[in-house]
Amino acid sequence: MKGHLTFLGRLSLLSLLVAAVVPAARALVIYGGSSGHTTNPGDGLPWDNVGTGGVYLGAFDTGYWVITANHVGSGGITLGGTFYSSVSGSAQQIGTTDLLLYRIDASTNGAPALANLNFSSSTPVPGGDVVMIGNGGGVKTWGTNEVDQYANYSLAANGPQTAGLITTYSPITGEAQGQGGDSGGGLFFQMLDGSWILSGILSGIGTSNGTEFTASVAVAFYYTQIAALVGNAITPVPEPATWTLLAGGAALVGAGFIRRRKA
Repeated sequence: MKGHLTFLGRLSLLSLLVAAVVPAARALVIYGGSSGHTTNPGDGLPWDNVGTGGVYLGAFDTGYWVITANHVGSGGITLGGTFYSSVSGSAQQIGTTDLLLYRIDASTNGAPALANLNFSSSTPVPGGDVVMIGNGGGVKTWGTNEVDQYANYSLAANGPQTAGLITTYSPITGEAQGQGGDSGGGLFFQMLDGSWILSGILSGIGTSNGTEFTASVAVAFYYTQIAALVGNAITPVPEPATWTLLAGGAALVGAGFIRRRKA
């Protein structure tokens, strides 16, 4: 399924306990093996915008911006083999969430020759297909999945909450599950016109009722804050004519995940 977006409404106040993110020497786990999943799959996917520990948003009036998970930090990013350091003092955490933006210094190596990413204040509907790109262990890997649900989560018991896009790991060939070193990677959704939307930043992993899941920061929920930070050069994606509200979100712990057909 592609091309269908929904407004991210009021989320549940559930604190989802996500396994602590620790350094790992593994990339995304791909069901059926990672063969063919470590090179750009094409179809316009913003593969090159995903670097080590972050995603390059693009060039705006206020500078060259990277978006990542807050726990990853603002130590800079490597894109296409070129390292870009962060601009001192530019790092901005979005509230108390696990979302961080910072500017990179292009004075030495020049600006990355990459297009600005699209992102929106609307989200893929549950069941919508997404592509995850992680860089765990320095091996960039992509895999598919689908949106299971949206809910608030935290990276520690009783810790600050983040609006999350949740994907689960099932025995479907090519399906991806995040690993510790993948934090800061990107989760993308393809529109009907073939364009790609940055819908999530890989943030945490965990298990609920025996089901492994990946919690990504739901970028759409923080659209207003991000747009205000990077400046008015951003071009928002046209919004759908009608909205489907996620009324109250969904409880994850104890309620189980959406059951999906196995391929």
